[in-house]
Amino acid sequence: MLNPGRFLILFSLAFLPQLMAAQDVEQVVKAPPLVANGGLNMSHIFNYSPDSVSRLEPYSYYLSGNFNTTLFGVVNLPLSFAYTNNQVTANLPQPFNRFSLSPSYRWITTHMGYGSMTFSPYTLSGHEFFGGGVELKPENGFRFAALYGRFRKAVEPDSSVYEPMYRRMGGGFLVGYEGNNMDVSVNLFKASDQVGSLDLREEQEQPMPAPAENVAGSVVLSYRLANGFSVMGEYGLSAINHDIGCGDSLSGDFGDHFFTSHGDVTVHHAFKAAVAQSTSLGRIGATYERVQPNYQTFGVYYFTNDFENITANLATTLFKRISVALDAGYQRDNLEGQKTSTGKRAIYSANVSAPVSDRLSLGLSFSNVQSYMHIRDIYDEVTRSNQYQNLDTLSFTQLNLSSSLNANYVLRTTEQQRQNLNFAFSYQEASEQQEDDRRYVGSRIYNTMLSYLFSLTPTRFTAAATVNHNQNNMPEMNMHVLSCNLSYSYIFDMRLLRTNKKFGFEGNF
Repeated sequence: MLNPGRFLILFSLAFLPQLMAAQDVEQVVKAPPLVANGGLNMSHIFNYSPDSVSRLEPYSYYLSGNFNTTLFGVVNLPLSFAYTNNQVTANLPQPFNRFSLSPSYRWITTHMGYGSMTFSPYTLSGHEFFGGGVELKPENGFRFAALYGRFRKAVEPDSSVYEPMYRRMGGGFLVGYEGNNMDVSVNLFKASDQVGSLDLREEQEQPMPAPAENVAGSVVLSYRLANGFSVMGEYGLSAINHDIGCGDSLSGDFGDHFFTSHGDVTVHHAFKAAVAQSTSLGRIGATYERVQPNYQTFGVYYFTNDFENITANLATTLFKRISVALDAGYQRDNLEGQKTSTGKRAIYSANVSAPVSDRLSLGLSFSNVQSYMHIRDIYDEVTRSNQYQNLDTLSFTQLNLSSSLNANYVLRTTEQQRQNLNFAFSYQEASEQQEDDRRYVGSRIYNTMLSYLFSLTPTRFTAAATVNHNQNNMPEMNMHVLSCNLSYSYIFDMRLLRTNKKFGFEGNF
């Protein structure tokens, strides 16, 4: 069976020479042989908390950069890296210090090193992997993407930092077509834990998780009419074997090689449909989404399941300057009645943005989520003798409110430099109310940010200073955190031009 990683290499070697031959030769001859540009960013973060217990590092620095090389104006070789003295991903077996290389030629892009790709929210979406991938987007509308690599490192049972886990390898592909009126795509993703990636001993007392395997796929179809009406639908399926190391396979056919059928296997479904209409007032739409309980995929870090969501939205522009977006929806969970609690909530949100003047722009947002929760105790439900028994203390309402204000003011803008001042304030409130108890139980979070940005246009140098204050008020305690951030970046451009002299090059910085 051909390894997916070797398939990507053979595919590139087979088709790259033909694609290069199809490129305009005159454009290649006139283009500079080598053009390089990149950037460096250095950030310093200082944290101070007056509380006696604080989990924030007092000082952290982050160094990131990117370097891109263009050969004859058609082949791009981008390289990026990041480094920090504070391992912000301490709870995940993925390093923050990493590198990635994504060379591209016309409509061909490859990924090497640490990277991420997205197929669908139901299969693969933004999960970091270490390996290789390829994306093809020709002008005829055909779309193809494939990847293979390591999605999780192995962590030995005697580790004092992480929980033990197996090395997880995964890969997948996407095939699709994007036309003038219709888009269609099919994608498939598979990831499995390597049983032999850990050194297991019989005397090991620490409990070990079972090695698992996942196969997920989805089909997406969208159609657009000339009058501005559009419809979209997606169906996703995910099969997970929660223990592939519990025994030997009973058969040796292709299905067992592709997905281990023995063990604890569960299959779940997801569906999403949306319609939208563009009118003179703006764009009006509605969305319906249903995700079955316990739906999961190894290609997403965090996934929400067991819900049914119905939303409606309106986006319009008032007075040719003010952009307004309104959303309203209804959501419920416990679709199959398996949990001891059932939640229903209504969601309302609004976003408004407008340029007040040539220098000042404002943005406002507000959302109010109200959830009604009914706690169902199994023993009380079975032993209840009448419909009026156990009515108190079983139901409560949860309120979540958030609002934000953002203002950006241009202090100075010339051909040589630009200075900006940005202010942001956000407020979040989460509370619970019993039917017979109106006391406030919840938390209020205030966050204020003020930043100053200075940039030199000719040299492409940028410096920023940010002050952030966070206040969290809870019934039993109050917490204040003040942090300062200083960052500066420089983008350089190096162009090597061909001269009349043999092997002669001239460098412009």
